[in-house]
Amino acid sequence: MSDIEELIQKHTETRSGAINLIVSENRMSEKALAALSSDLASRYAAPFYAGTDYSQQIMSLTEEKARRVFEADYVNISPISGSASLMAVVFALTSPGDKVGRVPPFFPGGGYPFQYEVFDRVSLPLPFSDEEWQLDLEATLELLEREKPKLVILGASIFTFPMPLQEVADLVHSYGGIVAYDGSHSLGLIVGKQYQDPLREGADILFGSTHKTFPGPQGGMIATNNKELHERIELVSNFTPLNGPTMICNPHLARIASLGIVLDEVPWERYAEQVVKNSRAFARTLNDAGFEMRGQSTKRFSEFSYCHQVLPKIDKQIAMGHRDKLKHHNIHVDGFMRVGTAEITRLGYDEDDCTRISEIMLEVISSNMDVIPSLKNEVIAMNAAKSRIVM
Repeated sequence: MSDIEELIQKHTETRSGAINLIVSENRMSEKALAALSSDLASRYAAPFYAGTDYSQQIMSLTEEKARRVFEADYVNISPISGSASLMAVVFALTSPGDKVGRVPPFFPGGGYPFQYEVFDRVSLPLPFSDEEWQLDLEATLELLEREKPKLVILGASIFTFPMPLQEVADLVHSYGGIVAYDGSHSLGLIVGKQYQDPLREGADILFGSTHKTFPGPQGGMIATNNKELHERIELVSNFTPLNGPTMICNPHLARIASLGIVLDEVPWERYAEQVVKNSRAFARTLNDAGFEMRGQSTKRFSEFSYCHQVLPKIDKQIAMGHRDKLKHHNIHVDGFMRVGTAEITRLGYDEDDCTRISEIMLEVISSNMDVIPSLKNEVIAMNAAKSRIVM
């Protein structure tokens, strides 16, 4: 066994041996994983090459499945990441010097930390309420009315509530602007009809990653019902060397085949509904124990979470310490101690399971012991009992 193979084995043992609550990850089925290591992994799909007949069928069939699942007239599956999808949208629909309205990144805001200035666009942060963990709608509309950015991108990476998409879209459309929605974290919930529905609520474009709540291979996609916008984005993101700039030469056929398998195999509505139920179980248990949730004081929403994320309001250094203690008990969270429920939901965890995991988490982080053997053994047993994908 080579050193790399040995590290892969150790990685697999570590990750499969823990309850994974990382918000940006998910578990793939054996069928979807098998496609990634097929002969497609080193091939191109260009019709210019002989031997690509089946590759072309895989591309067109996956696009057809994506249009059906996303209920969109046009879907672009060429981007190899969510950030590449964002870049394609920005490059296709704006010019250097244009303003792009965006949700502020990190805290407060939770937006994706894309540096627009590097590409000669002007970032226009939308006003955000830390207290309500949501856009300040009145101030946002005033800013958009005054600045009139050509493109506004909603959606975020650190969130629990849907955004005021319809109100923003109505205003942006009134002056001829375009609204795109970053669904990188929420795509699986959107197609499962459990979260807000961007293309029906005013967004011109929906884009995002295909490996978070959407449990597919790492990659990206862009959906729209607007033919003109679709064609402009295709010109940038697809292989068009004689017609304009090309971001992606090879869209990675193995990834696309894997994506097609995932589009078919997930019971989207049942999965998405359980994801949200599980998040609320975590949030209620943590809150009952004294943890404040981000946006807890809002009057607009009655639940702590409407998605896969649970956001306790914790100092980062303290949260990092909690993360490390939980890791020693085979529970994986990030450095904000965010809880994500997408992966465990695919494995069959329900609200009772999530309540118990959160109780264990509370015991671990409040203990003076580095490891509580009885709790670690309980986590190991829970994880072993739910090790296969059931939805």
